[in-house]
Amino acid sequence: MKNYSFVKRYLLRIFSASSILFVVPLLLMMFWGCSEDNSLKDYRQELIDADVAWAKAAASGDVDKIKQYWSEDAINYSPGQNPAFGKEQILEIVKHNRSIPGFSLSWEPRDAVVSNSGDLGYTHGSFKMSFNDPGGNTLVKTGSYVCIWKKQEDGSWKCVMESSVPGPQPNY
Repeated sequence: MKNYSFVKRYLLRIFSASSILFVVPLLLMMFWGCSEDNSLKDYRQELIDADVAWAKAAASGDVDKIKQYWSEDAINYSPGQNPAFGKEQILEIVKHNRSIPGFSLSWEPRDAVVSNSGDLGYTHGSFKMSFNDPGGNTLVKTGSYVCIWKKQEDGSWKCVMESSVPGPQPNY
């Protein structure tokens, strides 16, 4: 019988070296593949920050600040009204609402979700709207909203579609 121990040792050396060359990159790919994409976390925070800044602009009543968050082709769906197509139609609604005595609007985003491509996302949360009725009594309406955002070429986020649903203040 021939002694093949040198072949066995040689094959073990080759397989051990190739295993290391194969296993180490595989483990590294798995490690990086399983980690959360930081850019998506950053985009998510950008969306929340944009929504919070927009809410502050709305609270201030400054229409010029408010309109910078709408895209030119945005669509707004409000309960009981026809959809408003484009920034100009939406701004007419904003101006009309601002002319109502005692009008105020506030909202707070609950969460944001961003697509894997990082260029589209949405925020959702709760809103509160107040205004005076013809008798001067303050009426308060609450509900939920969702806003779809698109990342612009300059890196900013603009709302391309917004909709709200009246109802009780959500308990998140």
